[in-house]
Amino acid sequence: MEIEADSIYQHNEYDEILVLGINKRYEAYTTEEKTGVEDGVYVQYTDQWDGYGAMIGATRSDPVAEFTESVGEKVRRFKH
Repeated sequence: MEIEADSIYQHNEYDEILVLGINKRYEAYTTEEKTGVEDGVYVQYTDQWDGYGAMIGATRSDPVAEFTESVGEKVRRFKH
């Protein structure tokens, strides 16, 4: 399943959620060498948003594999 940022999906636990982004995380990263030890790819999302985006302090982040087990089909694009 391909997850898209700025899209609203059906979620098993939170009903509708807004995907804010897909981010690669690192355990350690060296800016001079631009290399690091990867920690995986995570999906950042929220179940609380308004017309501008996520409400402050209401975001969650899960590994992609875990997230795709709980999310259903895309409902619609988010328009701000």
